[in-house]
Amino acid sequence: MMIRNFFSPLGLGICMVCLFICFFACEEHTEEYPEIRIGKGNGVDELTLNKLTEKCLLLSGGNGKFLVNIENSQIATAHISLDTLKVRGLLEGETFATVISHDRRVRLRIHVTFPELGVSHTTVQLRPKLISRFVSISGGGERTTLEENDPADVMDIKWDGSTGMLEIVPKYEGEAEVTAVSEDGKESKTIRICIKPDGELTIPGWYTTCETRYYVKMNNKMIVKRKGGATWIIDSARPYGGKITTYDGSHMKIAPIINPVQGDSIDLNILRYSTPKSNPEIKAGIHRLYVEEVRESEVMLRGRGFKFLLPYQK
Repeated sequence: MMIRNFFSPLGLGICMVCLFICFFACEEHTEEYPEIRIGKGNGVDELTLNKLTEKCLLLSGGNGKFLVNIENSQIATAHISLDTLKVRGLLEGETFATVISHDRRVRLRIHVTFPELGVSHTTVQLRPKLISRFVSISGGGERTTLEENDPADVMDIKWDGSTGMLEIVPKYEGEAEVTAVSEDGKESKTIRICIKPDGELTIPGWYTTCETRYYVKMNNKMIVKRKGGATWIIDSARPYGGKITTYDGSHMKIAPIINPVQGDSIDLNILRYSTPKSNPEIKAGIHRLYVEEVRESEVMLRGRGFKFLLPYQK
């Protein structure tokens, strides 16, 4: 009798009402917990940070109580303090963190990258034989490398990767570069080094660039230039004067220099070089030199540890 009453039209109506009530009750129960949001505003789904650095993100949504799981704990760690997610980078790479609150969950992609590469100085000016200079190189990863561009061999460098200190030891006048390259090869910073003695050259001659100031390598008491001919540098103003009939000092004969172009390299032809020194610092013959400066009537030529200021022909 009771079974028949239960399946009567009235009983079926009561069952349907109960089912609808249960359905909407479940819906309301789900909706009362909003989606989890990581960060302020619209929130974030990705986080980038450097190795051994930590970032904090505010959490909201869910039921206000949060848990977090990290996919690869070798790359990063994550933990929650109240409503704050704290992520710390350990090793360069990518992983995911999953934040859970009640029946809500959200994933955060985590990128651990190399620290930004930086140098304390991008330009360094030095004088030969003075105290060395230190440049600090930071970031870029533990395996940051250096590339040296010093074709004239104007300096020595010492690099301590553990401290990030680069020591530059000047040798003689010239320019060079040192480029720091990050471990992943995506960043580079170039340090330009200029080494120059003190003073300016105005008198033609042959000079050393290995000292703090310019000094003549051979006394240039007499400079003889013949139009269309060679240039002579002689260390005496009277090599054949008075009672002296022979001259055993130093003299140099240089072939004509024609139309030099600043920034180019030219062949300087020393036709003759006579000196009483047993070990001359330069020999007769062709020397490839850099054209540092072209003036109205003289040209500045630079070699390794020396330079010439000489007349030229147009």
